[in-house]
Amino acid sequence: MAGWSALLNLEMATQQALAMESGESRITLFEDFEPNPGGQTRFLEMANWLSVEPLQHRWAALLGGIGGGKSYAGAIWACSRALLAPLSRGMISANSYGQLSRATILALVEVCRDFNIPLEPWRDSPEDQALAITNCQRCYIGTDRAFVYVLSASAFTGSTQAGRGLQIRWFWGDEFAYSPEKAFLTIDGRLGRGPGNLKGQGILTTSPVGYNYLWDKFGDPTRSDELKRIYQMVSMSSLENRAYLGDDYVASLEANYSDELYQQEVMGQFINTVQGIIYKYFSRANHCLNEEDAQLLEYDRNLPLLLTFDFNYNPAVAIAAQRRGNEIHFCKEWFLMDSDVWELTEQIVDWVERNGIPPEIQVFGDATGRARSAASKLSSWDIVFQGLEPLVKQRGRGYLVRKFADSNPYVVNRIHSVNQLFRQSRCFVHFANCQNLVKDFEQVTWNEESINKSDNPLLSHLSDAAGYLIHTIYPFKKMERGSNASKRKTGGLAA
Repeated sequence: MAGWSALLNLEMATQQALAMESGESRITLFEDFEPNPGGQTRFLEMANWLSVEPLQHRWAALLGGIGGGKSYAGAIWACSRALLAPLSRGMISANSYGQLSRATILALVEVCRDFNIPLEPWRDSPEDQALAITNCQRCYIGTDRAFVYVLSASAFTGSTQAGRGLQIRWFWGDEFAYSPEKAFLTIDGRLGRGPGNLKGQGILTTSPVGYNYLWDKFGDPTRSDELKRIYQMVSMSSLENRAYLGDDYVASLEANYSDELYQQEVMGQFINTVQGIIYKYFSRANHCLNEEDAQLLEYDRNLPLLLTFDFNYNPAVAIAAQRRGNEIHFCKEWFLMDSDVWELTEQIVDWVERNGIPPEIQVFGDATGRARSAASKLSSWDIVFQGLEPLVKQRGRGYLVRKFADSNPYVVNRIHSVNQLFRQSRCFVHFANCQNLVKDFEQVTWNEESINKSDNPLLSHLSDAAGYLIHTIYPFKKMERGSNASKRKTGGLAA
């Protein structure tokens, strides 16, 4: 005997079929839906919601403020894919199960009910139907019952990755700025496969969360032309949906949010929120130089070269810097995956020989690199100095000057030293040559009383290396009230 759930869905399907025959439930999506002027209209046009013609770009993103209509636009697009290409399997996802069941799929249910689109499994209330669909991990859209997977981002992370073997032709991800990049990359690898003829197409509807991987792919104006072709984006503010939200709601957001959160959560802009951010005084607008301006930070073979290291299993990292006046200028980074200190020093030697050997090389970094293990008689620092030996042979003994201490400073003190230089506009980064370092300064956060190294294990290593150098040269010192030091002039690049 069939279960109650199966009988209920069968009854619903029968009712929908009868309604269609009688003309009572004709699908009206393409006739009646009119997107809000502004971002929602631009996004749906960019995503080609009225057609299945292939697009030049593979991914389209709608980044907007809360209540702006992002999820509703995503649901409109998902329904259009299911109705126009019912044989092309799709997938709907969100950053969490809660977001999926209480917001993303609820928006899908509302769109289907607004425009008479059959949606299974059925429940009487929108909330119960959204929960049932989420728990079933699938749904069927339209009279042709287009099959759609419904999974949260957690199905594509962790050791099991339950969703890894799926094949889909289209994808809608809601609030994916809060999902790990690993989930996004796994889904991207499944997109454009399986039954149907629809070219692989994906959309994201989300609020931005600082300068994370979505910024790198969709927002960064300096990204490569190929990334610009693949990833395209539209921004939308909550104010575009003011008629639905109401003036009181918008006024409440303005009153309760800080300036940074207002720009992110209402205006839908990429910004570096200071909440939990370690290097809160860093700003790419103030401390990064690009294109012609970056020439001020280029390596000068006539000045001493400062090299700083942080030792990890993966990645192997180092940074080149130079001191001009009372400023630190970072001009080059090395960020090597699946590598080691030997290969790292080989690349550094090659770079120095190609760009000119300086009068002196000062070596900074992680003091724990002095430790030896049972598996090796050489410490990380032993390998660094042996690896840099080709430069010593050209200049003689004493050319490499050790600047690292026998023990590392307290983490908080090192971070204070870095923030002090950013606050005084005395530290600058060559953006094109140090993009991973910029990510560190923008994204590394606190975890209770220390640096958070668990959420993204690739972060923090370059900024740690930078911190060792800065703290050694310009250690943070608490200024005495009324002292001359507190009146030190701050500002521009060193002359």
